[in-house]
Amino acid sequence: MAFECPQCGKQYDITLFQYGKTIRCDCGAEVDARKAQVRSVRLPRKYPGQIVITVESIRGTCPVYSVGNRIVLDEGYRINVKESEAICMHSLASVMPYYVALYHGVDPQELSLAGPEDGVARVQCLDPCEMTGGGTVVFAIERRS
Repeated sequence: MAFECPQCGKQYDITLFQYGKTIRCDCGAEVDARKAQVRSVRLPRKYPGQIVITVESIRGTCPVYSVGNRIVLDEGYRINVKESEAICMHSLASVMPYYVALYHGVDPQELSLAGPEDGVARVQCLDPCEMTGGGTVVFAIERRS
């Protein structure tokens, strides 16, 4: 959301946790965000392309994936069902904390998801295969333009 200072016209983006608070503009005016003229802002897409999540290895037996299967996210967040070969909730839960940052160009090493050798992010599914008799999958995550 965004609002405009009624005194000088400067525009500010506000988050939901700021809504309802008084915000001080650079001009010195204090603006109550509840009473300000608020409008929605659609941010420009910085990085057109996709996130490609590839099954790199499987330990145990996974009933969903095979090595090489992919999940493809268009625009960084929309599941491309035509290019995705299989989707499991465990894998989505593993990827969710990181996909936005990776899409916007955050270095996987900064997220502690990659070693210095190749810069590819890797996460593991949440299935504790030793306890469930299932399998745990390692996914490689890359941004593709």
